[in-house]
Amino acid sequence: MATLRHQLEIIAHRQRSLIQACHDKLDQLSDSQLRWSPDAKTWSIALVLDHLIKVHVATSPAFMRVLLAAPPAGDEKTQELPYSFSDRLVVQLLSPGARFKLPVPRIFIPVEHHGSPHHLVEKLYEEFDAFEIVLNFADEKQLRGLRVSSPAGNARPSVIAYLDATVQHNKYHWQQIEALIKDSNFPKD
Repeated sequence: MATLRHQLEIIAHRQRSLIQACHDKLDQLSDSQLRWSPDAKTWSIALVLDHLIKVHVATSPAFMRVLLAAPPAGDEKTQELPYSFSDRLVVQLLSPGARFKLPVPRIFIPVEHHGSPHHLVEKLYEEFDAFEIVLNFADEKQLRGLRVSSPAGNARPSVIAYLDATVQHNKYHWQQIEALIKDSNFPKD
């Protein structure tokens, strides 16, 4: 796998680490473990997966539309792209440990699925693969000044910051999954 420009490589490395953690944990879980929740207010692993799938299904095409119209990267590949204040805010709000919990936009609210929730695990891996394609495509494009509209609202962060925020958001929800697995009442199937 070719190395991406520095900023994208950091984002890709974080995402690859998360994917490996998913394979290490999720692939071994039973249906009942994937559906388990300690209470009615807490999402099960299956609901977290459904939420992440919805986010990626909406954002990856948005990234690609913007990237398809962008010119080739040229010498920009050697430059560090700065984040604006609003870019840093978007990344911070979607990161693990964020001080404020944002409400989930309606389009990203997860739903219960019938049948085995393992199809959600496989679908998430497909969306993660699509995100990797976006990262590789972004590496070939000029990203300076390139903004993308969030499918969930009025935000228009830079592409680089939104890619970063997407991985941070994935990590945030991975921490939720880990907390469920570590819960003393988590099924031992």
